This record gives sequence, structure tokens and C-alpha cells, in this order.
Amino acid sequence: MRKIKKLNEKLNLRQRKFAELYAQSGKAAESARRAGYSERFAAQNADKLLKNTNISEYIKEISDSLKNERIMTVKDRQIVLSDIAGNNNETPADRIRAIDTLNKMTGEYLQRVELDGTLTAEASKLDDLIRQMSDE
Repeated sequence: MRKIKKLNEKLNLRQRKFAELYAQSGKAAESARRAGYSERFAAQNADKLLKNTNISEYIKEISDSLKNERIMTVKDRQIVLSDIAGNNNETPADRIRAIDTLNKMTGEYLQRVELDGTLTAEASKLDDLIRQMSDE
């Protein structure tokens, strides 16, 4: 967020507006017009605005910020899945799938471990080893 503010200070109002509009639409000429540049300038020089280092960095930072805001956190996903799992209006299959996904997210299922090599032990020691592993 600090980097956006720092870049923001290096740009004039039209450049900032252009960068913000371009980050949303991806259309250079249209963004230039909407930012207050003349029709002629927008048509002929919008690509020059994109080549301006400060503007392009500002666009990148805005785009990254917008992407991060759209990504759900783990807690957000758990809330959505919990709502589905607890909603009696959902189909049983959807509720079960939501519960299953929640269980996977929180590590409720045992993980399978494969051993590579030879294991030799007495049966009683093996039982103790299995108990120890299941306690962990």
C-alpha cells in the first residue's frame, strides 16, 4: 500500500486517473479519454502513457492490489463451506462435499505414509510404534 501511495505522488491527476481506469478495463485509448485527455491525444499517444515507467508501475501495483482483494482467505472459505454444510436447503450431496472439503482443509483425515526400506521389529514393538504414531 505504501508503494502505491509513493507512486501516486509521482503522477499528476490525469495520469493517476488513466492508470486506475486502465487497471480496470485494459483499454488504453478509452482510459485516456475518460481520464481527461483529448480525443486526438488518446488515439495517438495512449501507448506512450503505458510506456511511462511511473504509470506502468502504478498500474501494476493497482492490479496486484485488486487481485489480492479478490482472493478469499482460508477463514472466508471455511465460512462459506460451513454455511453450505449447515444449510438444510442445500442438497445432501453438496452438504457432504462441503463437510469433506472442510475436513481436508483442517486436517481431519489421517494421512497415508509410505516407508521405503526394510522394517524389522518384534510384533509387540511394532504395536508400540503404531500407537506412538497415532498419538502424534
